[in-house]
Amino acid sequence: MDNKEANNGSMIAKSMEVLELLAAHPTGLTLQEMVSLLKYPKSSVYKIASTLYGLNYLGKELDSLKYYLSRKLLMLGLSAVSGYDIIERSKEHMIRLRDEIGESIMIGTLLDKEAILLHQYQGTIDFVFLLKQGMRFSLHSTAPGKVLLAFLPPKEQKDKIDNIELDEINEYTITDKDVLRKELAKIVHDGYAADINETVMGVHCVAAPIFDETNNVIACVWTSGPAGRLPEENIPHIARQIVNCAMAISYNIGYKKQK
Repeated sequence: MDNKEANNGSMIAKSMEVLELLAAHPTGLTLQEMVSLLKYPKSSVYKIASTLYGLNYLGKELDSLKYYLSRKLLMLGLSAVSGYDIIERSKEHMIRLRDEIGESIMIGTLLDKEAILLHQYQGTIDFVFLLKQGMRFSLHSTAPGKVLLAFLPPKEQKDKIDNIELDEINEYTITDKDVLRKELAKIVHDGYAADINETVMGVHCVAAPIFDETNNVIACVWTSGPAGRLPEENIPHIARQIVNCAMAISYNIGYKKQK
């Protein structure tokens, strides 16, 4: 290997480290913060960040100058997992659901020990929740996190539960792993997950799983809203609409329900 090939290999390795670092810091990092954490020359990190930004694999906040992973990179990762553009195949069904219930509709997937937001369609009523693309959610206290965890294969689910911390966000958060396992079994039985004040007081959330052609859960669709508009007694009704949307998306990407 000549010096040019060695240098190219080194830059590729460093570029991957930059991406992995930003993946661990979803709110973004400035150039100086990346230099401090990676301990590489500022000129090298600047060159890498500028190149990735120019290729649209990174975004940059104009006020703070923080770099963050872009939607293009998120879509690339999803393509590696699912093999198709799930966002495009979900669009029609998510917009229809949004128009039916008025609330914002989100779609996300599992990323290591968290759920991650891939896309959303803004609600049609006056005050709705808008989330930042790439935002991450815990697996034990949010509806998208719990539904993705619930429908994992048993061994994979066990590994996730064994390796996550059940941080107490408020008095409604599940902090016991046995209680979490019972909750996951209920979610599988019901076909959906609900988050009733478990993450943010006064906010309720409902999520349902999306399955691929191999009958594995690959994503989920959900909605969030203030408790006054999504009261607990209305959750089963809203959940049926969420489940219908998720199943329509699943069939659109090749899912065949097991008998």
